[in-house]
Amino acid sequence: MEHLSSSAQLERTAEPEPTEPPRRRGPGRWLAHLLALCVGVVGLVCALSLPFAPVWVDRTEVRWPDAQAETTTALFAPYRPAEFEASVPCPVLRNALERPGRTTVLTTLPPGSDREGLVLTTEDGEPRLLLGQQQVQLPPNACGLDISADSQRSLVTVDGRAPIALAGVAAPEIFTFATDLEPGQLTGLSVTARTFSWFDTSPTEAKTTLITTALALALVSLALLFVHAPPALRSVRVALTPLPVDVGVAAVLAAWLVIGPLTDDDGFAMMTVRNYDDAGDIGNYYRWFNASETPFTLVQHLMRWWSADDLTPAWLRVPSAVAGLLTWFVVSRGIVAPVCRGTRRFPLHLVTAVFFLACWLPFGLGIRPEPFLALGASALVAALLKLGRTRAPQLWLGIAALLTGLTVAITPTGVSALIIVLVFAPRIWRVLAQPGALPRWVLVPTRAALAACLAGTGLVAMFADSTWRGVMAATEIHDEFGPSLGWYQEIDRYAALLGTSIWGTSAKRLAVFLVITAALLAGACAMRQIHRWTSVGELPVLLGAAVAVLAALWLTPSKWTHHFGSLAGVGSALLAVVVVVLVRVGRLQHAKREARLLGVFGAVATSLAAALAFMGPNTWPMHSDFAVPWSDSPVRPDVPLDSPVFWLAGAVLIGLLALGFLRLRAAVWARPRNRLMWTIMPASVLSGAALASVLVLLGSLAAAPQVMGDRFSVARMNWQGLRSGTCGLEDEVQALPVAEQLWPLVGEAELDGFTAGGAPPQEADVTNAGSGEPLRVVPPETEPEKGPRDEVQATSASEHSWTSRTGGPQNTGSLISPWFGMPQLTNDQALSLWIAGRPEQGNSLALEFAAADRPLGVRELRDPPPTDPPFDDPRHGRPVDWRNFRDWRLHTIDARDIPRGADRVRILGEDRTTDEQGWLSVSGPVVRDVVPLRQALDARGPVLIDWTMSFLFPCRSDYPQVAGGVASSPRLMVTPPTGDWGMAVDPNWGGVFAGATMLSRRIEIPTRLRGAPGHAWGHLYAVGYGIERDAYTTTRTWETIGGAHGDAPYPFKEH
Repeated sequence: MEHLSSSAQLERTAEPEPTEPPRRRGPGRWLAHLLALCVGVVGLVCALSLPFAPVWVDRTEVRWPDAQAETTTALFAPYRPAEFEASVPCPVLRNALERPGRTTVLTTLPPGSDREGLVLTTEDGEPRLLLGQQQVQLPPNACGLDISADSQRSLVTVDGRAPIALAGVAAPEIFTFATDLEPGQLTGLSVTARTFSWFDTSPTEAKTTLITTALALALVSLALLFVHAPPALRSVRVALTPLPVDVGVAAVLAAWLVIGPLTDDDGFAMMTVRNYDDAGDIGNYYRWFNASETPFTLVQHLMRWWSADDLTPAWLRVPSAVAGLLTWFVVSRGIVAPVCRGTRRFPLHLVTAVFFLACWLPFGLGIRPEPFLALGASALVAALLKLGRTRAPQLWLGIAALLTGLTVAITPTGVSALIIVLVFAPRIWRVLAQPGALPRWVLVPTRAALAACLAGTGLVAMFADSTWRGVMAATEIHDEFGPSLGWYQEIDRYAALLGTSIWGTSAKRLAVFLVITAALLAGACAMRQIHRWTSVGELPVLLGAAVAVLAALWLTPSKWTHHFGSLAGVGSALLAVVVVVLVRVGRLQHAKREARLLGVFGAVATSLAAALAFMGPNTWPMHSDFAVPWSDSPVRPDVPLDSPVFWLAGAVLIGLLALGFLRLRAAVWARPRNRLMWTIMPASVLSGAALASVLVLLGSLAAAPQVMGDRFSVARMNWQGLRSGTCGLEDEVQALPVAEQLWPLVGEAELDGFTAGGAPPQEADVTNAGSGEPLRVVPPETEPEKGPRDEVQATSASEHSWTSRTGGPQNTGSLISPWFGMPQLTNDQALSLWIAGRPEQGNSLALEFAAADRPLGVRELRDPPPTDPPFDDPRHGRPVDWRNFRDWRLHTIDARDIPRGADRVRILGEDRTTDEQGWLSVSGPVVRDVVPLRQALDARGPVLIDWTMSFLFPCRSDYPQVAGGVASSPRLMVTPPTGDWGMAVDPNWGGVFAGATMLSRRIEIPTRLRGAPGHAWGHLYAVGYGIERDAYTTTRTWETIGGAHGDAPYPFKEH
């Protein structure tokens, strides 16, 4: 293994061995190959049998009512149980029939819901049963009632008569167990529902034995391939020239671990891991009925092990950063250096580093599997390239087989590994068919079996903790809710890439567009055999590997742009190799025409690709976008990077400089001129655009925390996490419970065009219980007759409010409120009032402070500058009237900003405009306590944090558990800045917590991001159900089933 770290050669090309005399085919060799064949076949069979091997299945039964027999939430996930039984004895039904009006005996649906549940009521002396969407006709004198159902049909038995069969009517959806009857009237009523258990499995001893055997035989197979043709072990020499580049790449990745943005899926992916301890499975947690992510859970299990002791975001990013560094070494040493032999090492590594960072930085950091897939695909290509450059090809074939299996197990895009194997199929066959001591009909099956045994480790990774039935069920659920798009809809991914949201960030565009452009140039070179002229014979297979990743994306059912991160390895390698080919072809005297064509068309294509990329914004998901330059406009750092003319002019300028240098060299040193000035143009645009992207990324994401200072930023959070630990947003958000209402001292408001009213939003009636103590719920004035006693009530912060909107926005006028008495505020208090309408652009709103009759000053109230404006299109600008002043906003004035000695305050308002948003509404002022968000979250668990934000709350462990087919009902919800409830509560996405919003009332607790007005962090809502939460009992039983068996498919559609 001479020159191990050299970029010029990893190992000398294998040369034909001198012909040896035929070796004797003794019985020992036949026996050895027979044993090797058996090892490979048995290992492969063990791996193939894992999906169907017997497993323990955990069956969960839910029973209601419990001893208290109270109406309760019951969040089933999936919404229907696998089996359902309800028994309503005659006395219970009679109790309902004796009540006047409509009486609900039993229902599994929230009031007014149109879902397909069970509703048993009595009215006008008759029982009525609605099951699914079918009204079941019951006899007028019906008394006892029994209902049983599964995934295919329901049976209704009345008074022990012949059952009424309802074919195609599946078990009812369950969100609650509710009744109008008193607990004493429910004696004998029972409901039993067994949840679906496709994913609640664990290996039996037999399956564990298969797993152990498959892994052990895979290790033996690798050892046999090593012994069959061991590599030449030479002294290792370390070349020093690449080391500075390696240090630079490592330093960039380390800095990026701190300043790099969040991905759109960090919170979602991490919650699937965190819930494993409760569920025993890597489920979706938020959506898709918590369906398993099986069989692609290899990275999640890695993160489960890694996150066992620390959940801080910076720590959770370390595996992806390490994967990035390993990918760099594989790309630089295993692909680019051996493919581009003869190129000076330091410049080659430097160019490769630029392309690698340009492709990896936008996609590679976080919890998503793409950085690991990029590593797997790159390592696979490097191993397959090694087949033709080593005296131990069988060993490298085994390594490639192992990498293929593990890469496929990472994510659906891992099928690219299989396509890469097809690209290298001729080389693989030559290794399999290499002559040996025995006939080829013995050697080929033996080697293939050993390689297949190693590839079978992928099946072990996929099915060690899952079954064939589980995979089928998960696939059915994923396909039902989607996104589940066909290969012919791949254009949707590129449409999103060309959008101006986080899916179309300029750096993401650039990485993809440059790789595609390089692929086109490489294809043109391969068609003209230019790769042979330039001694880069591996270019076609490297092009095939990059195309394999792009082709695999066509086969994935979702079309998100973060999947392009899979290109970071082979894509960056292709870019570097194409640049080398372009430079070399320009030096060939016999390729003048090819150099001109590649130069002209390549310069135009690369210039368009670069400009189109930088036309996108430098925007990142939510909190990563705070203070980031160019987040709402094309990237223009004092140069028009979004202009193709700029890039084309730069390419032409570099070409002219190259021409001048070549002429000077020809005149001084009498060297023949070549056509480098043509091909240097596309090569310079490729390299320059990649370098510009890297500099923009590093500069903009490093500048953001400098602008934010000691306020929240992702970089500051990560730095604190590495130094001393952090609780993320929980440390930076402040809750604002009302401390004291203010009342008018004397007189009435002076109103001209304003009227009393305006209806400011109600908020949760909570109060500060003391420093560090959880917020206290203010009890209602009267005790509720039913339901929990600690429900959060809604209240108005102030009983006073005024508006100029009465009569429409064309109304104008002025407001002078009465003086409100104001206490001396402490340092942890603030004065606040609710505002709607536009207090600027012709209108004005202010607070006037005074001490007795002595005025102390006026403070103008204006909305802080918006921090998340829409995209500023270079041609069309922003949408007209894009700022939204219609919603209520809470304005706060800290104690330090209130004039010293002030004991009263009043509101001054002027409405002078008549446009659609030209009005004002304002509430009376109140004093609020400013307390850490932690005090609000500690008050009422469990806390459901939206998937877009949960990554930023590493210290919260009181999330609602989702296990055994049911979910806990949250008492607090944290939603993103947009206020959207998200897919977790949307039944159209199979939202696991859909029943929570159907059954509850959400009341906001006002909050703010510390020291950052205008930066919306999110929203905090107290959830009140008015009924008991999860007041049912569950029992678990275990039984053994085959991996292909289990519960029937979920009945998405009746009939």
